Amino acid sequence: MYHKPVIHFLFCIAAVVMASAQEEIENITLQFVSFPQGNRAKPVELLVGEGETIKVNTPSNEFSKRYTVPNMESIVLGETTLDEEGNSTFSIYGQGKHKGTKNQIVLLLKRGKEHSDGFVVHCIDADETKFGGASFLFINVSKIEVGGKIGDTEFSLEPGQQEIIKPEANHSGGVCQVTFAYKRPDKWKTFHDTRWPAHEKVRAMVFFYQNPKNGKVDIAPIMEVLPY
Repeated sequence: MYHKPVIHFLFCIAAVVMASAQEEIENITLQFVSFPQGNRAKPVELLVGEGETIKVNTPSNEFSKRYTVPNMESIVLGETTLDEEGNSTFSIYGQGKHKGTKNQIVLLLKRGKEHSDGFVVHCIDADETKFGGASFLFINVSKIEVGGKIGDTEFSLEPGQQEIIKPEANHSGGVCQVTFAYKRPDKWKTFHDTRWPAHEKVRAMVFFYQNPKNGKVDIAPIMEVLPY
């Protein structure tokens, strides 16, 4: 059972994680998305400097708007509170080392219903996610091997791996049969079976993740209609 740590850092201590920020990139651009899906997520604070935070949105069904912030060694999220004497304290709810690239997607796996329950933070190089229509980008942020079949194309991903697939539709109307599984010690276990469109004006990013509360493997697809 996950026990939420009660960890409070004064701003001057929390900002230490940014002291070694990579100097070759002055600013980075971040987009946020959170899973599992739930009620409309409230904003959370992102540490952007010593004693300085901004509020960022963490939607579940789409990516947030782009936030341009100073380059940092780590992505640190939490909440600022004031004590009875008016002193500011920053409580860390989740942090993760970013990829060192200019454009990044920050995936937040929620440990519970409230931000204070904590996040598992994964950072993804957004420049690697530039792919065209009728394509699917599969990203495995779980701790086990996953795989499946989309249309007639099979794939498997070790933890941390990703792959872009442009499948051929194997059903009428430009639709693909889609099956996902995870690897057990002795066999593969199917956990999802459905059909998805493979249209030139639609692309999808699909995250494989484990629910922090129970370890269950699930997917989080985000489909995007392209403007052209």
